[in-house]
Amino acid sequence: MNTSLTILAIGLCAAIFLTVGCTANKPFRTNFTPCNPGQKGAGCSQAVVESTPDYKLGFVEFDDQGWFWDTNQVKAVEQLIRTESGIGQSNNPQGIVIVLFVHGWKNNAAYDNTNVVMFRNTLAQLSAAERVQTNHPVRKIVGVYAGWRGLSATSDWFPPLAEELSFWERKNTAHKVGGYGAMTELLVDLESLQQASNDSLAPNAPRTELIIVGHSFGGGAVYSAISEIVTERFVDTVKQGRPLKPLGDQVILLNPAFEASRHYNLNQMAVSIDQYPTNQRPVLSIFTSKGDWATHYFFPLGRFFSTMFEKNRNPEQKQANRTAVGWFEPFVTHDLIYNTNAEALAGGNSTFNPQTKQHELHGPDQLLASINNVHVQRQKWHPNNTKAATYYFDDSILKPRTNFRPGDPFLIVSVDKKIMKDHDDITNPVLINFLEEYILFCQSDLQDRSR
Repeated sequence: MNTSLTILAIGLCAAIFLTVGCTANKPFRTNFTPCNPGQKGAGCSQAVVESTPDYKLGFVEFDDQGWFWDTNQVKAVEQLIRTESGIGQSNNPQGIVIVLFVHGWKNNAAYDNTNVVMFRNTLAQLSAAERVQTNHPVRKIVGVYAGWRGLSATSDWFPPLAEELSFWERKNTAHKVGGYGAMTELLVDLESLQQASNDSLAPNAPRTELIIVGHSFGGGAVYSAISEIVTERFVDTVKQGRPLKPLGDQVILLNPAFEASRHYNLNQMAVSIDQYPTNQRPVLSIFTSKGDWATHYFFPLGRFFSTMFEKNRNPEQKQANRTAVGWFEPFVTHDLIYNTNAEALAGGNSTFNPQTKQHELHGPDQLLASINNVHVQRQKWHPNNTKAATYYFDDSILKPRTNFRPGDPFLIVSVDKKIMKDHDDITNPVLINFLEEYILFCQSDLQDRSR
């Protein structure tokens, strides 16, 4: 490169860095008066609790050091759950569905953030699913949105590049958010509320469920928050011949951006078990799109520079330290395949609309048929099988790879691009419909839910 081009490149880089700024380091949710975002002019932009006829949604935010921004947010959300489930109240308690979502890179808890909007829509869809099923009385839906400063860099000149340059420090921040104790405290508190709710219910009443979902760096935060707990429970249960109980009912990570080496110890524990208890169900499920360029290409590039001076004992460890968990082939247990013949294989439940040529979210009739199909698929899950089964959902086929041990509670799934096309395609109707089915599929039988 000649001198003039070098000077030009240096000048361009300097200009980029000089114009990169930081987003405000402060919480978005500071108003503790519940608000209905569906009401015109309600002014819910700072509400800690959003209340609608279909669902309730509470926000808990974390700062860059992994601390709660305001513990009053936690208190408000926990009180919301007590109220909705009737814990400690004289009136008749009821089971509810609690869904916690931890967003990823380039997102936050702003009112109009795309992940916030997505989560509202998902909660509304879950509410619709509860209303249409016939297996138990309808439960209320409560969402918990865990917000952090996933979007930290801005630039008037080069906004996309400014965001990309935040990769390294936002990854470190995500693990602080998950690993410094506050998020673990939140998750354990939610599980305790779930247990208190279930303890107050009649034996045959629909149970309170807790589903934990993390996306991108948010998946890394969740993994950091739960890994030690899951490890301890694995030793105390599976190694003693009892089924591993998840944190809540299921932990689902979508395109998580953390290195495979973090999962090494849990993976080793899982493959060391000769035979799992017959009532063991999946407790940690990782789904990575085959089209996720961010974790497939950008993540290893970032890890290359951040691990240049680290020592590894062999090439496999080096690869695991630089490869996102969903792309580390030795750990991948399943493929989630788009079912091009869904109507024939899954009882005619396909959500593909021939008029629009697109998939849609479950309609009422489809939901009921889908629920019935999932109960059929559940009968195939037997940890003492010599060969793992393949499961047929509405538009998706969950097919095990040869390395999967029947009963292994940790699933790492490579997902067809038609189900989740890339890193941020977590609102794809095929994926949302599948996750509804999969959560039901992973439920333990009622008699297995004591903790």
